[in-house]
Parts: sequence; C-alpha cells; structure tokens
Amino acid sequence: MRRALHLFATFVPGGTELRGVTLMNALGDRWEHRVAAMDDRLDALERVDPGIACQGLAGPGTKAARAVQRWVLDTIEREQPDVVLSYGWGAFDAVIAARRAGLPHHVHHEDGFNQDEAEGQLLRRRLARRWFLPRVPRLVVPSTGLADLARGTWGVREERLRLIPNGVDVERFRPLDARVRAEVRSELGIPEDARVVVTAAGYRRVKRLDRLIDAVQTIGDVGGPVHLVLAGDGPERDALAARAAAGSLGAERVHLLGFRADLPRVHAAADVFCLSSDSEQQPVSLLEAMACGLPAVCTDVGDCAVTLGPLGDGALVDPREPPSALGAALRSLLADPAACMRRGAAARERVLAEFTLDRMVAAHEATWTSVLRPGTGA
Repeated sequence: MRRALHLFATFVPGGTELRGVTLMNALGDRWEHRVAAMDDRLDALERVDPGIACQGLAGPGTKAARAVQRWVLDTIEREQPDVVLSYGWGAFDAVIAARRAGLPHHVHHEDGFNQDEAEGQLLRRRLARRWFLPRVPRLVVPSTGLADLARGTWGVREERLRLIPNGVDVERFRPLDARVRAEVRSELGIPEDARVVVTAAGYRRVKRLDRLIDAVQTIGDVGGPVHLVLAGDGPERDALAARAAAGSLGAERVHLLGFRADLPRVHAAADVFCLSSDSEQQPVSLLEAMACGLPAVCTDVGDCAVTLGPLGDGALVDPREPPSALGAALRSLLADPAACMRRGAAARERVLAEFTLDRMVAAHEATWTSVLRPGTGA
C-alpha cells in the first residue's frame, strides 16, 4: 500500500479539503494517508470513511517560516511517504522546504484565492510562486484560468502542469423525488408554492453571500414567495443573519442552515442554485448542484463559464454589477418553471459527460504515481 502525506493550511471542511476527503475515500485500500494542518485543525477527518487507512498528525505548532519548513522535512523523514501533497498558499512553506531539499516526489495544488487576492495576487506571494512553483515536480490546478496563470505568470513548464477539473459522485448527487422535496421544505418551514434559491458555501467574505441576500431581496414574489437557503457556515454567519433580518424578506425567508451532510436533500427543495462569489476557480458546489438537476446562476468568475458551457447563456453575471443584476437573472429562471426543469436536466447531463468523480480520481492518482519516491516502483 502506497503512502501519501497531505499538508494543508487547515483541514476543516471546505472545497479543497473535501476534495481531499473524496479522493481518500475513492482510492480505497490502494493508498494510506497521513494528514497534517498548519493550524492543527483536522475536523474534516470525520468525513473520511472508517475503513480508509488515514491518520492525522500534529501540526508544526508555530507560524515561523523556518520552523515550519524544518517541521515539514522532519515529518517527511519520519513518515517516509511515497508522495508528498501540499495545498495552497497556507501550506507554501512545505513547497519551499521540499524544493530546497530537492524532493522529487512532491505534488503541489493551487486551488484559487481568498478575498485578499480576489482582485489580484499580492506581490510577495506572486514572487514566491514565480520562484518556487516552476521547480515543483507536479503542479495541479482545477481551472483553465489557473492553468494560464501557472504558464504565463509563474513560469511553470507544460510537462509539470496538470489541469484536473473537479468531479462529483453522480450517484450521491442526483435528482431526488417530489417526496423528498416536500419533506425538506416542511423541515425548513418553506411553503409548497415557494420559489427557492439555494447555495452551498462557507460563510466567508470571498463568497459574497451578502450580495446573494441583497439580490434575492430585489426579486419580489414570482408565482409564490421567494426563499433563500444558505447551506454552510463560517465567520460571516452573524453578519449574514443580521442582513437577512433587516431586509425585505426578513429572517423567516432566509435560511442559514450551517454545514449539511445531506446536500442532495437540500438541493431537492430548491428551484435554482446561485453562486455569488468574487473569486472561484472551478467550484465543486456548482458541479454538485448541477448533478442534482438544478439550473444555475453564477457570477462570471473562474471557470464558471467553462463549467456551464452552453448553459451559461443568460446565467452569468459580472461580479462588478449591482446585486439587482444577479436578482434579475434569478428572477428570469424562477418565473419559468419549465425552463428550470429543462436547464436542470441539461446541467446533470453536462456533469455526466465532463465532470464525474471517476474521471477526477483517475487523473489525481495518475499524477501522484508519476512522481513516486525513488525505489517505490511504478
């Protein structure tokens, strides 16, 4: 059994972290995993299936760069992984340590930017990426935008770069029947005739859920009362609750659910999915909603246009536009239930054709095995 060492900034449930969990679960008994986080948060380990050989490790216990880099090398020496996997800027000290040590069995992942780089890369980070990433044996990115950035700005050669779009489990994320839709609406106190907008996102500034709340306030009733469902959690929760309570819908029509492990059920209660972020690359939440048969409206960021393909017509909104522009796109869909159903069915077909879990897992495993520790064997 091969061993992978995963080095994250944090391992709380989020896009990058949950993709890691998905890969671990899908790879089964072919790999064992060691997981460490720079902040010692390992909450997402609870999502790893009990039968998977996976163990959490103590983090560095410091933010001092040299100490973290020393800890990375000590951990690699102790664990003897067949491949070292690092994730994002928050674990960039692992990149620096691995490159200075000349490790050949290293894969780094860049998944996008937080609010502090939504409008552009910070100079120090851009220079660090430009210096170190061209020497990483493999760099994995999920979007065409990041791939272009890696080639053009960071100087990563094509043979080291891997563009691996995200994928979802289309058996788990699938349309559910009307009985489930009614059950979930009853649980949430949403009337049967309501029109429901849903999103799944961390309650963080970059996700701009404030924009989504404001957008839905502009819709008005569309053949029934409009409700907004926000599945997720995070530091913006109180601010979002206050914003909802102060708006025209009121708190009773904006549902802050917290993290939900039953997203397919939540999506079953909705009519339209909306992504309102300032920055994304290839959002898994969008793919999951599409696989569940939901049409989508998105801010035109990252690879949302690539992911939607022809379904992006009329569904992509410039994030620089006021919230009412997002509201208008949502209203257009909500006002036409038949179009919602047609576009939702087409969305699932697009995921089945381009963005399945099996395709993603195979690409990641092939990347890992292309840089195995010397002596491990192919």
